[in-house]
Amino acid sequence: MKKIEDYLKLPYTLELKKEDDGSYFISVKELEGCFSVGDTVEEALVMIEDAKKTWISYSLEKGLPIPEPESIDTKSYSGKFIVRVTPELHKKLSLQAKSYGVSLNYYVSEILAGKSSVIEAQKRLIETFTNQFMRQTTKLLTSGTGRLEIQKESMTSQWKLQSKVMDFPAKKKGCN
Repeated sequence: MKKIEDYLKLPYTLELKKEDDGSYFISVKELEGCFSVGDTVEEALVMIEDAKKTWISYSLEKGLPIPEPESIDTKSYSGKFIVRVTPELHKKLSLQAKSYGVSLNYYVSEILAGKSSVIEAQKRLIETFTNQFMRQTTKLLTSGTGRLEIQKESMTSQWKLQSKVMDFPAKKKGCN
């Protein structure tokens, strides 16, 4: 049977999230219900160690199972997989790779890696836009008057996006 010190040395997965109020919520992925909050990242990291110690101590005292950290077995991933594409796309990618002076494999790997980060950035933009729209729309619906202003954030300096402003005057009495 392992001791608490043995468990505390294991590389558990920490998940950190900045909250709307500026604090940091931190949890241990493998230890359900093991979490803490700190005003700074550093404080959250200190707090989670205390929470982890308490969580593991309690589980040991009660004879509850203590999950060990998840591990990614890198040996199970060869780094190779086959993707079927049209001959036209194969030619296009090959010519693009050649124009950059890199191999087709390297070029396609870079495209795949880059696209995932672009998709994540797009998701964040959509979430920001949706939240902003909902806040302003709610304010307009409750007051009946105001201004709806949509700020489009640009992901790169190359994008020139215009903001949209719509004024909603107060309803005149006697009009529906």
